[in-house]
Amino acid sequence: MQPLRQQPVPSIGSVYFNLQPYYLTISENLQHHYSFDPVGRFLSGFLDGINYRRGLDGSILAKHRTTHSGKSRRRLSEPETQTLIDDVHGRVANIAPYLTAPEQADLLPYVQAILAWDYARLHAERSTFHAIYKPISILPPDQYRAVVLQAAEGCSWNKCTFCSLYRDRRFRIKSATSFRQHIQHIKQLLGPSIGLRQSLFLGDANALVIPQPRLLELLQVVHEEFALGPAQPNDAPCMKGVYSFLDIFGAERKTLSDYRELAAYGLKRIYIGLESGDDDLFALLNKPGSPQECVQAVQTIKQAGIAVGIILLAGAGGDRYAEQHVANSVAHIHTMGLDANDIIYISALVVSGSDEYSQLLHAQGGHALADAQVQQQLATFKTLLRAPAGPRPKVSLYHIEEFIY
Repeated sequence: MQPLRQQPVPSIGSVYFNLQPYYLTISENLQHHYSFDPVGRFLSGFLDGINYRRGLDGSILAKHRTTHSGKSRRRLSEPETQTLIDDVHGRVANIAPYLTAPEQADLLPYVQAILAWDYARLHAERSTFHAIYKPISILPPDQYRAVVLQAAEGCSWNKCTFCSLYRDRRFRIKSATSFRQHIQHIKQLLGPSIGLRQSLFLGDANALVIPQPRLLELLQVVHEEFALGPAQPNDAPCMKGVYSFLDIFGAERKTLSDYRELAAYGLKRIYIGLESGDDDLFALLNKPGSPQECVQAVQTIKQAGIAVGIILLAGAGGDRYAEQHVANSVAHIHTMGLDANDIIYISALVVSGSDEYSQLLHAQGGHALADAQVQQQLATFKTLLRAPAGPRPKVSLYHIEEFIY
């Protein structure tokens, strides 16, 4: 790790540079910060109390604290995005003329690359992203910095009453040839910034329902295109493993032998949207399979040496199902045999109120929980899901409003 460097700049004060193999962070008086990838694209910033994070698709997420415990999270409008990029670009342009000392010589090419990525160029790159990817609707929080590989597009079920993330596309499994082309285009888009990403996420919504022979064929392509495993001696980018979503389809569940094959291909963790362990609420959500089938699948997956990420929805079922939702979800998860390699994510349900789920709940006489009640349910889940003894899975909140790829 290179040491922090300092440069006085009139009208600013002290400007600090943190140059690392795959990013550069510039800080004004250790108060305002902005970071860039190896080719000069804006990555993130902290300016005037607001955190900004830019996705590969060009959108920017802004997050700031509104109260002692509350946060505002939203995507910037296009005019706001241009204002931010122009502001950061201007700040770097103001600093650049003062990098004249010999010890700053290695910073100049980086700064010149940053200045080449103005708003117009960043905006134009969006078309490249959308030519490569269908919309990347959601990832687990620990995979926000993964390289997403869309082995399949969409969701093979796509009938959950609360979810509209994949309604804009039909389910399609790529051939090995098209998948390889997809990967090569991703690598061209990322360029050297691929070193910022440490894992591979096999998309889309439930790619692991791909029939096993085709899935192994696609994973073989992954191994031919990426180095997986421990870091290489030459510091070449190396991915730590493959991760993916899975829904619980009774007729399409894989066997222990199947999961062992996937583990041998580097599959490290499977994420399952249980959403609720209550049978009645599970039916209202129109999830495929059942809570008990989910338990059985998790036990099989873990027997194969693969970790899991279990996702629950706080607020699901509103006041009508609140008590049984918590009790039965916790009971099912405690029978899964989770350990310290596993994660339990609790996410607040986000719906429009005019969706199928909300209409069905209303028809049953149920009402959505107030925000304070959802927060209380989140806290209750966190308390009850911590295993009473033995290795404990990590229990974490999952704010889908914070996702940006």
